[in-house]
Amino acid sequence: MKIFFVIMCLMLISQSGHSEEKAAKAPDQKKEHAELKKETKTGNLVIYKDRCVATLPIKFSGEKEYSFTVPGSIDSQSVLFRQEGSANPEYIISKDKDVLTAVDLILNSKHPFQGEITYTFSGIGWHMHYVVEVNEQFDEIQNFNSFVSIDNQSGTSFENIQLRLVDAQTDDLAKNQTFHEYVIDTPKFIHKGSVMRIPWVEFRKQKAGQDYRLDVGKENLNDLQGVERQIPLQIWLHFKLDEKLAQDLASGDITIYIRDNSNTLRFLGTSALLATKSGDDIQLAIPPLLLSQLKSSQDSPLTQIQGNLEQTEFKTLLTEKVIEAAYRLTIRNFGEKEANIKVMLPFGENRGKVIRESMAHKQESTQSVYWPVKVAPKTEVVLRYRVQLMKE
Repeated sequence: MKIFFVIMCLMLISQSGHSEEKAAKAPDQKKEHAELKKETKTGNLVIYKDRCVATLPIKFSGEKEYSFTVPGSIDSQSVLFRQEGSANPEYIISKDKDVLTAVDLILNSKHPFQGEITYTFSGIGWHMHYVVEVNEQFDEIQNFNSFVSIDNQSGTSFENIQLRLVDAQTDDLAKNQTFHEYVIDTPKFIHKGSVMRIPWVEFRKQKAGQDYRLDVGKENLNDLQGVERQIPLQIWLHFKLDEKLAQDLASGDITIYIRDNSNTLRFLGTSALLATKSGDDIQLAIPPLLLSQLKSSQDSPLTQIQGNLEQTEFKTLLTEKVIEAAYRLTIRNFGEKEANIKVMLPFGENRGKVIRESMAHKQESTQSVYWPVKVAPKTEVVLRYRVQLMKE
């Protein structure tokens, strides 16, 4: 019995010692992990519309030359070293005539180097893509997804890189400071010769408002010789980008699906989305040519709202540098609800102004005006206006 008691005591002492040893090792392992994480520095990659700027951490002993791969399009005049202490290393860009997409950057220094290298190059592009699903009444967004595409054709991979996307050409930065910038939160591995799609913003089941428009600009500003034209109705959707998402949207292309009342999902086409700040309304144009397939629905605004434009006068002034034209636009509402129409008049590249009108217009932009027109059910409204265009 005494022998058994002694054995049990020895086992308990042994287990206690093992636990203490394990507990002592745990902080050491955490410390090693933290030091390793601290040692692995994140690089930065800024992608503009025409070129890229890479800032990468580098470290070498100086005992022998240090070589790493960079894009073949690297601008040798843009290389910048940053460190504290000793002088910058000499460097050679070793180009092989058979290698067009990637080259070696060889560094030589008599002293150890620990710091960063920055250079510019081309070969990586980015674009924002959107996919939206709407219901047949165009009053609810069923699904909204967005992705940033990073297309790396530079010939080089970038590991553990922080991405910043700038919606501007580098040559325009000094001229125009109102560019948009987008930051990817987590570091990425950008493989060479690949296209990466990073999720951006997504939401479901959100109410949407409808915006009906008639565009009386473009070819309608030419001499129509008294011909009456039917102006196709445009349907625009507007819905709020929730501030909680805290993400701005870049301009990009959008693929549109519609789910009809029989729960069938149909491809409606593609359109463009303008850059939108978080909290602002997203403006989405439904492609006019693709809306024709919805005419089968009796509730469709395409069957209820009709706009007919007649040019009542057209003349040239000042040796054909200025044109002047008068118009009559008749808007008919065959539906059971009041229709709010924005009659859009973009002047294009010409300088234009409205010199006479039957109702007051509003300024959309420096090159565009519009008339907000309300049309009661089963009635029509006539808008008369005269414009002058100064040809550039």
